[in-house]
Amino acid sequence: MNYKKRIEDAVLRTKKLQLKLPSSPLPFSKAISDNKKQEILIHCFEVLQFHGFKSSQDLASKCTDVHLMLQYFLKTDLNIDSHITIGDRYWHDYIYCEMSDESIKSELNSPSLDEPIKAHVWLTLTDGTILDCTGEAHADLIFSRGNFPLHECLHLSAPSEKEDAIEGYYRPYLIGTDFLEKTGVCKILIPS
Repeated sequence: MNYKKRIEDAVLRTKKLQLKLPSSPLPFSKAISDNKKQEILIHCFEVLQFHGFKSSQDLASKCTDVHLMLQYFLKTDLNIDSHITIGDRYWHDYIYCEMSDESIKSELNSPSLDEPIKAHVWLTLTDGTILDCTGEAHADLIFSRGNFPLHECLHLSAPSEKEDAIEGYYRPYLIGTDFLEKTGVCKILIPS
């Protein structure tokens, strides 16, 4: 299975659970150019730095806040569309923020408002590119790899990259913010 197939499954799962899907990431657009990807990374770096993020320690455990903020600024400043993606990262010997259909239903039926949900949040760009600015930062702390500077925490990967259980890969389960709102992780306020 590849990232595109898992995104297709995440769209279906989101709809099946009757969660709002503001827009679908499918079909993927033509590939974003390397120059545009570089511009996206630089902009993310500048936005995060401006908001006080300097290192792994600052970014760890803040995936929802960071990616909602980046989604807003990518759209506002660069007219780049992206999709909030909720899931986990899989390695052969570890699953970061492991999710399952059962855990999603359980969380929706009785949200644990005082506890963080077991889920990771990242952005999927229109061509399926994964933009994750917190996962590596959290892994730095979990695995005692060190506290790295901001620019070393930003991760961008194409959906066509070969998946490897040793290197790890992303497993999207849901698309959009509805799950995050219904479980009390965030509240989206749209100005009127």
